[in-house]
Amino acid sequence: MRRYVVVVVLLLAATVCVLARGNASARNKTVAHTCGLNDREFLSNYQVQIESVGMYGDDYLAGKAKAADVIAVSRQAAKVVKGWTPYDPSLKIVHRYAPAMFDDYADAVQARARGEDAGRAMYLAYQIGARIQDTLREAQPQLTAAGCDVGDLL
Repeated sequence: MRRYVVVVVLLLAATVCVLARGNASARNKTVAHTCGLNDREFLSNYQVQIESVGMYGDDYLAGKAKAADVIAVSRQAAKVVKGWTPYDPSLKIVHRYAPAMFDDYADAVQARARGEDAGRAMYLAYQIGARIQDTLREAQPQLTAAGCDVGDLL
C-alpha cells in the first residue's frame, strides 16, 4: 500500500513541475498574428454566420420565424465555421469554440420550443461567445496591423 502512495505522490509532484514549467514559458511568449487568405476567408464566413444566426434569432423572438429555422441555421453555422481553418492563433481559438457556441444556441432554442428550460444551453452559448469576444478584442490591434479587421465582430 505504501508503494502506491509513494507512486501517486511522485506522479503528482512531476505533474505540478511540468505544469508550472509550461505556464512559465507560455507567459513569456508573444503571439505572432497573421492575416493570410485563410484567415480573411474565415473571418468573412464567421461574420456572415453570426449575422445570419442573429437575424433568425431576432425573428424567432419577435414571432416571425419558427424554432426549426433558427435551429437549422445555427447547426449550419457550426458546420460552416468548422469548414474553414485559419492560421492565426487567435482565430484558431475562435475556430475551436464557435461551433460549440452555435450548437449550444440551437440547443437552447430547441429546449425553449419544447417548453423546457433553455437557461443552461443559452448560458453556455453566451459564455463561449464572451470568450470569443475577449479573444478577438485582445488580438484586434495585432490583427488590424496584419490586415484583418475584426472590428465588426466586436
